[in-house]
Amino acid sequence: MKPAKITNQPDIVMIYQERETVEAAIEQITELGLDFKTYKFNPSKLHSLTALKPKVLLLSSNNIKNTIEFYINYLEEYEQNIAAHSAILLINNRETYRAYLACENGLFDDYAIINPLNEPYRLKLVLLKELKLIEENTKDGLDQLVNNGEDELASCIEHGIALKKTFIAGVSQCENTILNATNTAVENQKAKAILQNLVGLSLEQMNDKVSTQIEGILDQLLALKDNNEAVKEKLIQSATQDKIGVNTALLNVDEQDIEHLQTTCYKILVAEPSDMFTRVIDKIFSDTFFKHVLVNDGKVALDTIHSFQPDVVLLAYDLPTLNGIEITKIIRDKGNQVPIIAYTQHRDREAIKRWFPLGLSGYLIKPSKKSAILKSILKAIKLPNEVLEYHEKDKTKLFKWSPKYLLGNKDIDEKHEIIFTMLNDFYHKENKQSAIMLAQHLSSYIDLQLSSEESLLRQINYPDTENHVKEHQEFRENFKSLIKKLEHYNVDLQHKIAMYIFNWLSNHILKSDISIKDYALSIEDESFS
Repeated sequence: MKPAKITNQPDIVMIYQERETVEAAIEQITELGLDFKTYKFNPSKLHSLTALKPKVLLLSSNNIKNTIEFYINYLEEYEQNIAAHSAILLINNRETYRAYLACENGLFDDYAIINPLNEPYRLKLVLLKELKLIEENTKDGLDQLVNNGEDELASCIEHGIALKKTFIAGVSQCENTILNATNTAVENQKAKAILQNLVGLSLEQMNDKVSTQIEGILDQLLALKDNNEAVKEKLIQSATQDKIGVNTALLNVDEQDIEHLQTTCYKILVAEPSDMFTRVIDKIFSDTFFKHVLVNDGKVALDTIHSFQPDVVLLAYDLPTLNGIEITKIIRDKGNQVPIIAYTQHRDREAIKRWFPLGLSGYLIKPSKKSAILKSILKAIKLPNEVLEYHEKDKTKLFKWSPKYLLGNKDIDEKHEIIFTMLNDFYHKENKQSAIMLAQHLSSYIDLQLSSEESLLRQINYPDTENHVKEHQEFRENFKSLIKKLEHYNVDLQHKIAMYIFNWLSNHILKSDISIKDYALSIEDESFS
């Protein structure tokens, strides 16, 4: 049977038998915003599935045995036309063992329990991994943790990701280096084959046994040492280069800077109250040329600045006993101009405004990447007398009042213009508390304006009053529900709410309110001109 010609290649195609069983899973997948299609099981239309060429095929049924038989038959019948894809089983909770065996032996790539759907995030994770979209979503997930107040967990995950990437890159580089050394230095073909076989183990095969596998490789290398001294020399050279390379990569400096850093022991004081952040920062500085001291209390930090005489201070704002601003003020009053890099939580960004006049070499928002921390430290070392100047954000009116919004009624026009001003203020707020407070004030004022407008409509016997009031009421309800969402605050949500209000108000004025003006002028109402 000749496949139908279908040009699109969806990310995910789901084949199901009972719609009720997969409804919850469909809802979860839809949230990912991917190209997703669902089809009810029909053996006579399998050629259409082949033509779709999905990247991920989800197979759901009430009996995993039947699903396996169906998939095998599908592979046998359409083998030549089936595109490369990942096959995922969607199962009920009772059939996890069978699903595990089917995946363990390679027939399916993974499985997810959808009946009941008690692990929705697992299904999403499986799909994102198979579509290789995990990397693209990582930052969004970490940002969400930060917005939810879980800064420490986000920082810990981010640091772990960086360490894992460094490890994988290091192992890969080591593998290539050893293979190159083998090809050029080992003349014995048998020895070369053994070494290449050992080194050629893939990272996927190594997995949890990576440390023991590496030990085995090293043992074999030692056994070959007597046969060819050149291998040893090559490995030593490579190890030396790798050691220097790690530090230069961390600091992102040129050779002259490296030589200077190696000969000059710069001292860094880190004052941070969180144990988790402290461990992360300790790991960062342990890989560098810096001598560093960690403290977690404001008064201790103040004493340590005096005794340790650091070249740079990485100073958190939220320290116990004395906060970062208080410490900075005290040492500046004593004439100490040591470079200070402020380290604040996202919720404490307002504190930066008060901190800047005291002289800062830089500031970082938790959680910060390793590269950002080290870059700030290095800049402070190279330019110890340079301090940042604080510039208030450009608060240009994003929502501009225009004469086109004038209705000719002084009271309505003034209230509309005030709403535009309040809307700009709301858009530029920088923290949850002030954003929610202004949103509530804005809601109250808009409600006042709409009520005044409705009273006017009734006074002039406007013929479409009922529909106009209905528009107002729908907007009131939508706005109140949006304010509730601000409890899970993030700046993007705040900006989207502001844009929604602007779009609704501007459209409402230009379409619905302008009709009021036309009617009022037609009856020569004195309140309109």
